[in-house]
Amino acid sequence: MKSSILQERKNREKQARIQTILAAALKVFSSQGYHGTSMDAVAEAAELGKATLYYYFKSKDELLLAILENGVHEFFASLEERWKGLTDPIEKLETIPYVGADFFYRHPDYFKLYHYLTAHPVLRKRAFNRLHPLIAEKVQRVQQLFIQAIAEKRIEPLPVEELTEIFGSLVMGMGLFTHPPVTRKSLHRKAQLILHIFLNGIRKQSE
Repeated sequence: MKSSILQERKNREKQARIQTILAAALKVFSSQGYHGTSMDAVAEAAELGKATLYYYFKSKDELLLAILENGVHEFFASLEERWKGLTDPIEKLETIPYVGADFFYRHPDYFKLYHYLTAHPVLRKRAFNRLHPLIAEKVQRVQQLFIQAIAEKRIEPLPVEELTEIFGSLVMGMGLFTHPPVTRKSLHRKAQLILHIFLNGIRKQSE
């Protein structure tokens, strides 16, 4: 019993340290850029020894990929939390831009990392291979919402994959194209506009 409790505490401490490292690394990447970021700088920002940092992450590429993966997990965990108690597909779809807005407000520098990937094809491929299975699983959940809404004749019978891609691009665009200063109110206003333009555009008109 004691060993189990001790192991749980060690796991919590390990995860807390990893989150500290990732938060520090995100700040360094966003302020120094990909080429200007070093493991030394991340260790200093995280207030950890260099050996400790290398114990968890072997390179800055591993750090960058871990930040992206952590963000994906956080975004979809927030989405699942917002979906609790909801059964209506339209209501679930309506939560997505607001969850995105809150995520971008908490992490305004997150999408700078995606710009770094465009200049590094090898790293971009590694990111795709690492993140695609996770993202694909979650995207299927969103696709099912569109399928359900179409079956209920709530929206036009448009191609589901394309609908999901376009909707996702609009939500992601809040993070990619929002410039400082970023406020929660301004992001929520954009989320509302996305819903107005997108859902009203595909919503089935009453006859």
